[in-house]
Amino acid sequence: MLCIEGLSKVTSGLGLVKFRQSAVACIPPTTPRWHSRHVDRISQTPVHTRRGFLLGTGALFVGACTTDGANDQSADPTSTTTSSPTTSAVSAAAETDGTQDPAEDLEIQPLSAEMFDALAICALTASAAEGPFPSQSPLNRREIHENYPGHPLRLGIRVVDQDCQPVPDATVDIWHTDASGDYSEYEDNGSGKDEGEGSSFCRGSQISDQRGIVEFLTIYPGWYDGRAVHIHASVHLQDQRILTAQLYLDESYSAGVFATGEYAQFGLPDTSWSDDSLIGDPPADGSFVTTSPAPTRIGAGTLGLMNLGVGQI
Repeated sequence: MLCIEGLSKVTSGLGLVKFRQSAVACIPPTTPRWHSRHVDRISQTPVHTRRGFLLGTGALFVGACTTDGANDQSADPTSTTTSSPTTSAVSAAAETDGTQDPAEDLEIQPLSAEMFDALAICALTASAAEGPFPSQSPLNRREIHENYPGHPLRLGIRVVDQDCQPVPDATVDIWHTDASGDYSEYEDNGSGKDEGEGSSFCRGSQISDQRGIVEFLTIYPGWYDGRAVHIHASVHLQDQRILTAQLYLDESYSAGVFATGEYAQFGLPDTSWSDDSLIGDPPADGSFVTTSPAPTRIGAGTLGLMNLGVGQI
């Protein structure tokens, strides 16, 4: 069983946001990673019609460089991502019965270089197709969820060079779908809703600090026909684009998120990593986002971290 801990938001007199653990809700086991989701879709047909995938150019993979031990095939770089995700604050309140004793307060920790140093993966990130829905005028902002419903995702990215050293002053632009699988800015024949020109949810850019770090507060991306769950990213340095990539989240972890809240009506993705022609090997090619349950400023959610390798600077 996959069990999800609820966290309730508490604000102290000093304005510090904390979260208290509440009850635990469990969901049925999910299909293991690398297994096709098509079987699951037979019994979990989504309510809305899903968007078809517009195929772009294929992925181009860049040579990898790793930190000490990163090439050790006996170690599983994804092993830290199997913890159960928490639900959003709204869905946690709906799913718990309030009978569990509250645990100690959980404070939201600032991102640190040590968090990224601890990641098992530090490689040059595979270059990939931009896709048909890039940001036309990226907004310089950290919070990109625009209060759309979904599982909170705090995404931390550290831009690094071929030696895994931080790259400051790099502009990182990201864009992804909302919980329903819809991209903003475009009429893209999406699911039940299809917001087009004038919308801007789940899009934004940030400039890396001296540690190479940028941070976004968003919601967990939904899925659409023909693609595994992903986040688009591009990196510019001195007005020159140096990387376009697609970032992938652990399939088993995503299945836990998709069983809750806004996502449950759509079921599980119809395309697994192994069935997506644009994916290589995310843990090996530097396109993998390490995920774990964590509090966020907008409720209980997920912390996603990755080293984004851009190569020679």
